Amino acid sequence: MKLSVIIPFYKELNLINRAVNSVVTNSNFFAQVEIILINDGFIKENEIRSCFKSDINELIKIIPNNYKKGPGGARNTGLDIFKGDIIAFLDSDDFWLPGKLEAQMQEIKKGATFIATSYRFDNGKTKVKPASSIDTPEDIFLRRGIGTSTVVLTKELLEDHKFKELRFAQDIDFWFTLAKSKKFNYVGISEVFVEYSTGGSTKNKWVQLFYLNKVLSLNNISIIKRIIVNVNYILFGIYNHYIK
Repeated sequence: MKLSVIIPFYKELNLINRAVNSVVTNSNFFAQVEIILINDGFIKENEIRSCFKSDINELIKIIPNNYKKGPGGARNTGLDIFKGDIIAFLDSDDFWLPGKLEAQMQEIKKGATFIATSYRFDNGKTKVKPASSIDTPEDIFLRRGIGTSTVVLTKELLEDHKFKELRFAQDIDFWFTLAKSKKFNYVGISEVFVEYSTGGSTKNKWVQLFYLNKVLSLNNISIIKRIIVNVNYILFGIYNHYIK
């Protein structure tokens, strides 16, 4: 079985080796591994490759973003060329903890096609759990907690779906699209297996909320459910960032 890991990269030279090494540490039980690093910035390939040892460089494909700049377009570039049976996403400033892929592969062997885990922020203050279940596609918006760097899915579920080229919330829109498939079989793992950077580009929660509502509108979610999603989003953010 082959694993494809898609990593958008902009300028995080000081963090990318940590991210890639966390993939290598987790994936040694796969027969084949490809790490697709999509260069969405201005740093040249040879400078990026200088961050890695030669044996790790052999696993890495570095390609320019062929879509609109941003994480959605970068991930779509990776989705255009991946060769794996299993697809995982990882942002270049995040990293996986030991045992992540092993736990997720156990669920895939049981029939799961979409698996998310809990994650923590690098400030040590917050742990976020994914939904324990997704019973309807709208639960993607209502139950929240799915971190992009935690997600593993099967090629069977992916089919030819792509991320919309939105600056923010393109991931939750993508999960909603996948959740509408008859092949969507979700598992949420409560154990923390990913550490998220608090220095990323989505720190402004009001900007996130604006784009979340844009996604709700694009997907024709009813006004009543939009109100519920907005209230849940605000309460979820207050709890995770100020009360925990």
